[in-house]
Amino acid sequence: MLLALFVLAQAQPDPELQKELEKAIQADQQAAQQKQQQQRQEQPAPPPRGSQSLNPDISAILDADFGYYRRAPRYLNGDDPNLHADSAHALGFTAQEVELAFSAIVDPYFRGDVFLTIPNLEGLEVEEAFATTTSLPWNLQVKAGSFRSAFGRQNGQHLHVQDFTRRPLINAAFLGDDGLRGPGAQVSWLAPLPFYLTLYAEAFSLSNDPAAFGEPVPPPVPTFGSDGPRRPTATAEAKVFLPMSEAWSFYGGLSFASGQSPGLFVAQNAVLGAGRDSQLFGADAYFKWKPPNVAQSYGSLAIQAEWILRHLSAGDGFGDEWDGGAYAQVVAQFSRRWFLGLRGDYVGLPTSSITPATARGAVSLTFQGSEFMRIRAYAEMEKGDPAHVQPDWAPAAFLQLEISIGAHGAHPF
Repeated sequence: MLLALFVLAQAQPDPELQKELEKAIQADQQAAQQKQQQQRQEQPAPPPRGSQSLNPDISAILDADFGYYRRAPRYLNGDDPNLHADSAHALGFTAQEVELAFSAIVDPYFRGDVFLTIPNLEGLEVEEAFATTTSLPWNLQVKAGSFRSAFGRQNGQHLHVQDFTRRPLINAAFLGDDGLRGPGAQVSWLAPLPFYLTLYAEAFSLSNDPAAFGEPVPPPVPTFGSDGPRRPTATAEAKVFLPMSEAWSFYGGLSFASGQSPGLFVAQNAVLGAGRDSQLFGADAYFKWKPPNVAQSYGSLAIQAEWILRHLSAGDGFGDEWDGGAYAQVVAQFSRRWFLGLRGDYVGLPTSSITPATARGAVSLTFQGSEFMRIRAYAEMEKGDPAHVQPDWAPAAFLQLEISIGAHGAHPF
């Protein structure tokens, strides 16, 4: 009707006809406005402004294992699958770790992250809980709370980022069964260079008990944590990243840490070597080959190696000593969802009175169904010093299932 009135008004300019046309246009506009208003009323009211932004990202990650080992490992990490730490020929199931993560931007100045873990169903613990600045000048950043040190490459990684079911030997041997982590503060600076270079300085208040001598599988002597309240553990790291080509990249670092060792508990409340000054020197390298075009192939190759050297000063019946260890690993992606990994570990480069030689070889085959699920078959063979551990040859094998639910933030490269 409106179109017909418009055509007649153009053909015969009659004042009455123009009035009818104006009334029809107004009626059409009013009907459209009423329809829009009715649609708004039928839609549910939006949540109050800012209510969604106050909710942190929440995720949960489960690592479940079925496995076997001939004897309990000498260098046992806190998040290793612990079937039964004090028995031989253990066979069974375990929930290796349950991780709960909470992350959010606090305000324009801070970001908050909390990671809670339940290793082997043995109680809830705080793996990390820290605040990180987001807007400091001069490329500076400060982290404070309880967190993993940037020392080395694998120490700062959570279990689900690892390429193998168990961490390398050097982690428990020199950094502690839970790694180098605890209450502290970190200052980092991103250098204004044409390539990526970040410098870190950290201080931690660590507290560790002396290693207990005489157990069936003697634990390693802790490097740090003799007197946390009065002797903080200090670290310094340098990290560099270089894209060498479209397919190859390199990430490496140098690390240093200084503190005091709690020593070795012998008997009748006697502790030997407590308070010895200790220093760690570390170097790590990571090469990755990943073609930018994966239309024809999903292949990739990652080569990683890390070395740690420890110095313990003379004192309390011990002389000045050096010991150390290293590992090297290769992980190859040979199809869209399949990865094959090989790793060799050695502790005792050199040996000391508290660190006997131990070697381990490991292989892993991983099926990654998606970013939220993977299944891994892992096998290892460990060779210890027969004077310190029996049996000296110790095989182990695990079948690991990992699933992730919820929003979990990206981890460093």
